[in-house]
Amino acid sequence: MNRDIGDLCYSRFFELSPEAKDLFPRDMERQRVKLMDMIAALVGSLDQPSLFQSLVTHSGRQHSRLGVQPSQYAALGKALMWSLECKFGASFTPELRESWRILYATVQAEMLRAAAQGQSARRVDASTRPEANIRRR
Repeated sequence: MNRDIGDLCYSRFFELSPEAKDLFPRDMERQRVKLMDMIAALVGSLDQPSLFQSLVTHSGRQHSRLGVQPSQYAALGKALMWSLECKFGASFTPELRESWRILYATVQAEMLRAAAQGQSARRVDASTRPEANIRRR
């Protein structure tokens, strides 16, 4: 079942954000597993705020280094919701849908925040290197 959701999600994601396909390997099997593992970890850490925050922050920084754009987070959220609806049908109640929407919105906001902080830190780090302070003649 997890593979089905991963397949559906990435298929829809690439329809919504075709340029994102360049960020991924040809063989998506490992990526689908990573997605489902991350979802499981996030859901499993909902009652452990520091662990949840750590997972999201780390992931946001990694995605920033890979070149993921803010619009791609939104597209993945739409793809995930669509795939859950397809997979669970009527069992995906409005209440359940709203819970997933809130979870994804929280994850998205925190990942974007972590990505922005990571980019700022990399700019500061680059400007403090000795070779960055040498004036060109």
